[in-house]
Amino acid sequence: MRRIRGVVLGSVLLLLGCRTDGTGSGPPVPASSDPEGKDLVVGAVVAAFEKPSNSVRLYKIEERNYFPPPLGDELVMIAFQETGNDFQHASDLWRKGDLSVAVTPVRVQIPMFLKRDYRVLEVQPVTDVEKRLKVGDKLPR
Repeated sequence: MRRIRGVVLGSVLLLLGCRTDGTGSGPPVPASSDPEGKDLVVGAVVAAFEKPSNSVRLYKIEERNYFPPPLGDELVMIAFQETGNDFQHASDLWRKGDLSVAVTPVRVQIPMFLKRDYRVLEVQPVTDVEKRLKVGDKLPR
């Protein structure tokens, strides 16, 4: 009897620890972004909605350069070729890691970027290898 209870309890705990939303094992995508762009920091992996294609493009911020108002700070980013159908799909693509560079560097003023619907998926250091990536290069993992 004790053995059966142990098996049942273990099974319940195992099931409670599993994600059932059909997505990857990483953390969930944030529900929103910072309206002032304070989450757009060096090393941030950003998924941003693109209106013309109705897709979500992935970026990694390499630099954030200060410019006085009214310009606002400038982001220098790597844009990746692969796009997601939504934020979760883009997050799954990032975690999978099979990405190639579409454009580098992408330079955009933060006030312009804030007009887009975006999410910061994670923040990690920018490596020397990433700084040397060229169009068409694969993202090293």
